Amino acid sequence: MKVRILGKVMVLSCSLVAGGAFAAGPYIGANYTQVQYDNDQYDTDTLKLDTAVVRAGFEFNDYLGVEARGGMGVNDDSQGILDFDLDHMYGAYLKLSAPLSETVHPYVVGGYSKMKGTVKAQGTLAGIDYSVDEDEHYEGESYGAGLDFNLTDTFGANLEYMRYYDQDDEEISGISVGLRSAF
Repeated sequence: MKVRILGKVMVLSCSLVAGGAFAAGPYIGANYTQVQYDNDQYDTDTLKLDTAVVRAGFEFNDYLGVEARGGMGVNDDSQGILDFDLDHMYGAYLKLSAPLSETVHPYVVGGYSKMKGTVKAQGTLAGIDYSVDEDEHYEGESYGAGLDFNLTDTFGANLEYMRYYDQDDEEISGISVGLRSAF
């Protein structure tokens, strides 16, 4: 019985220590992100925007890395009287991983993001006339979680949820999928 338990503990510890393709070093990648913009002031459903994001980072070891991202909106979305267009976004993040195996690395990420978007509201809502056409700047703490999948020694895929901005009546978050290459 003790031998079985010891064997399972050894297998589990080896799988947690296994580094995989992205154990340490620089990487670069690209993600498609569906950014969701929610503004409670205008009482609309969530707006969804397609966004292209480039990310570059450095993993110091299996557990700790840093990452920089930059992206821009590909389209805008309208809902009721509200229209939102994301001009650009960028940020810097700390990434904490916990490798489950050589191919699967779940992680949490946190840092700071800056974004610029155009908000337009034209029409009447609850008896109030709105005529807004402003460039808005959003910045603040960001956090999220995701999975890195190693496909080969230098190539991988990524799935992630990120909360970029959440203040007052506005929230900007995103779900993304992407590819990355280590070098």
